[in-house]
Amino acid sequence: MKIFGLILLMATFLFAMSGEAVFETKCASCHREYYIPQSKLVVNYQHDNRDLNLTAPTVTELSFRIKDQVGDRTLDAEGQKFEIEDWLTQFLKNPKAFHTVLPKNVRKIYRQMPPVKVTEEETEALADFLYEYAEKMMIAHGVKRYSYDEALKIARKHQKIILIEGYLPFCRGCIWMDRNVMVEPEVKAVLNKDFVLVRKNLLIEKLPLGMKRLGTPSFYFIAPDGERIIDMVEGTGTKEEFLSLLASIKERVYR
Repeated sequence: MKIFGLILLMATFLFAMSGEAVFETKCASCHREYYIPQSKLVVNYQHDNRDLNLTAPTVTELSFRIKDQVGDRTLDAEGQKFEIEDWLTQFLKNPKAFHTVLPKNVRKIYRQMPPVKVTEEETEALADFLYEYAEKMMIAHGVKRYSYDEALKIARKHQKIILIEGYLPFCRGCIWMDRNVMVEPEVKAVLNKDFVLVRKNLLIEKLPLGMKRLGTPSFYFIAPDGERIIDMVEGTGTKEEFLSLLASIKERVYR
């Protein structure tokens, strides 16, 4: 019974030190919104916050900016988390004096953040939470991705075009597309109807059909039979440009 009680106590402590729990306790009174589409945030900032009346940046925006601007993005996850933890330690002690990740046009909208008292364990938990949160939100609000074998079966059965997204973990353009394009309702509607998506880390994963990798982000379109390459495209684009690309691919397959 004593051992069981000790295990229960340890589990309770670990749960209390979860990053989300720390954020809820220490930060959520100001950072009340967890996810708002980037397109709405951009317009809100253009309107000096009159549309949304935010008291602080959303958690997703913080997560994206911290992961992009703090530490070395080419490190593995644990390496960059250590650097984010160190940055958080300094920043939370004195937000006014220490480097912020917000650009001037966003910073001017919000009141000066006060110092936040956190323990070393809480800071470590926050670093983990903020590092991982944005990607989780993009998965939650984006189009479902499949393995290539799964996508091939779905494509053949439902006559859908296979779209492989080539990315690198530290690719800013890939993050930009995830934030600004792939989560937009019009894009999601087209992708869900006529495409089946696969996501491949081009550092460690090979492309099918002998395709040579392009730069990132890159998009590789394969016919529903899985045997013919339709096109390979590299680079970022607006929602409208990406929708135009998808329309041209569909025209070449279904005409």
